[in-house]
Amino acid sequence: MTTPDSTYAKPFLTIPEQIRRLRGRGMDCGAETFASGVLERYGYYRLSGYWHLHRARPEPPADRFDKDGREIRLDSFVPETSMAYVVALYEFDDELRARLGNIISMVETSFRFYVGHRLGREDRFAHRRPEKLGAVRPADQNESPEPTTAYREWLEEYDRHEKRARGDFIVHFRETYGPHLPIWVATEVMSFGVLSGLYDLMPQADQEILAARFEISTADGRGDRGALSNWLNNLRNVRNICAHYGRLWNRSFDVVIDAPGRVRTDASHLLAPLVGDGMSNKLYGVLLILRHLMLSIAPERSDVVDVADLIEARSQEIGFSVAQLGFPDGWRSSSAWGRGFSLDPSPMLAASLLDRAKCWTAAETRAALTHAEVTEAEHDRTPEQASRALKAAQRSLLRAYRKHQVVIEVELGKTKLYPVFQFRDGKIIDALAEINKAFAAACEDAEPAPVAAALLGWWQTPHPGLPKDSDGSDRSPVDLLYSVTEQDFEAAVEDADATSSFVVPRRS
Repeated sequence: MTTPDSTYAKPFLTIPEQIRRLRGRGMDCGAETFASGVLERYGYYRLSGYWHLHRARPEPPADRFDKDGREIRLDSFVPETSMAYVVALYEFDDELRARLGNIISMVETSFRFYVGHRLGREDRFAHRRPEKLGAVRPADQNESPEPTTAYREWLEEYDRHEKRARGDFIVHFRETYGPHLPIWVATEVMSFGVLSGLYDLMPQADQEILAARFEISTADGRGDRGALSNWLNNLRNVRNICAHYGRLWNRSFDVVIDAPGRVRTDASHLLAPLVGDGMSNKLYGVLLILRHLMLSIAPERSDVVDVADLIEARSQEIGFSVAQLGFPDGWRSSSAWGRGFSLDPSPMLAASLLDRAKCWTAAETRAALTHAEVTEAEHDRTPEQASRALKAAQRSLLRAYRKHQVVIEVELGKTKLYPVFQFRDGKIIDALAEINKAFAAACEDAEPAPVAAALLGWWQTPHPGLPKDSDGSDRSPVDLLYSVTEQDFEAAVEDADATSSFVVPRRS
C-alpha cells in the first residue's frame, strides 16, 4: 500500500451537498432535479471551469492578485449567476470541441499524406533510415554515422505506435510483407505528436517545401519550417484537448503560436494578428491558422468560417464576450473571414509538381551541367581557377536555358527547381528542349506554375499514338525519350502528332 503524496484535504461531497454549497455561495441552481441532473451528467469539477469567471473578486483595499500575479477569486458568486447559464456555456463549448476537432482531423489527415508522400519518393522506409532523413551525427573517419538522439527517441515512440496498431490493413501488411510498414502506411498509425516529430526530422529542404506549399513563409520568401513545426505542435495540443473533452472557451493554450517571418514584416497579412499580444495563445489564433491551412487543403470548404459564425452567434445568445476567446475588435473586417476569400493556388500547384518528378535545386542542376563550355584562357589555369571557370560556365548555361525557355522550371518559396529527366550527358536533352521551347511560346503570358504543370503533364502522360511499351501499354513521351535515340524520338512524336495534345493553360 502506498500513501499519496498530496496536501489535498477537501472533503468528498454528495450531489445534494454540492448543490447546497453552490446555493450557499450565491448560485441560482434552479430546481433540485435540474441541478442534480446537470452535476451527474457533467460533474462539479468539470463545470467549475465555466463558472470561475463568475466568482466574486476581493473589494479594495484587499489584494486582487496573488504573489504569482494570478487574479484572486472568492468562493462566492456575483449576483444573478445561474447554473442554467453555466450549462449553456458548457454545451456551447461541447459543440465547439466537436466542430474544431473535425477541422483539425482534416488538417491532420492531409499532413499524413504530404509527409508520407514526400518521404516515400526518397525511400519507402525513409522513417527507418535516419541517413535518408539527415538525422545522423557526423562521424570520425573510422566510424559509421550514428543516428541523432532526437531520431532514436522518435523511433522508440513510433515503434510503440506501430506495434499497437491493429487495423485490418495493418494486419494485411504484416501477414504479407513483415512487421515493418512503408512510410505511406506508417503515417496512418502515428499519433499527431509522432507525425509532428517526423516532420521535424525531415531534411530541411523537404520541411521548407511543405511549409511553402501552405504559404507559410520566412521574410525572404522561403518556406518557414520553424513556424509550421510550431503550428503542428499547437494543433496537436488543441486536438488533445478536444479529444479529452477539455475546455476551449476562455482558455489560454500552452503552445503559443509563432507568426511566420513574412507576417512579421507585412502588417496587412491576414495572419498579422498573430504578431501582437493577446491572441497567439487564444482560440482566435488557432482559428486563424486553421483558416489559413484549410484555404490550401480544401479551399472550397468554409468549416472554419462556420465555427467563427457559431462563436459570434452563441456569444450573443448566451451573453459572453468573444474577446474572452481572443477575438480582436473589428475581426470581422479581416479578409480571412470572407467566404469568397482565397489564397494564391500557385504554391500548392508547384509543390504537387515536385511530388510528381524528382527535381534538382538550381545549385544541383548547375553542378550536373558538366557539358558547359568553358571559355579559353590566355594562360594555363590553376585547379582553383579551372574550377571557378567551370562553375561560371555552368551558371551561364543554366541562365541560357531559362532565357530561351527550353527547361521546365518549378519555383516554390523563392527556390527554383528543375525536373531531373530533362538532363542527360551533362546537358539538357536537345529534343526535349525544342519541344519545351515551342510549348512555352504557346503559353505566352500564363502564370509560371500552370505553365510548368502543363509541360510536365504532357511529358508524363501516356500517349496512345506513340510506340507501345514491351507489355503493350501506352508510353509517355518521357518514357519513350529514355528508350530510343533522340532521332527516333523526334520521328515518333511527329508521326503521332503527339505535340497537338498539349493543353495550353488558361491565362489568368
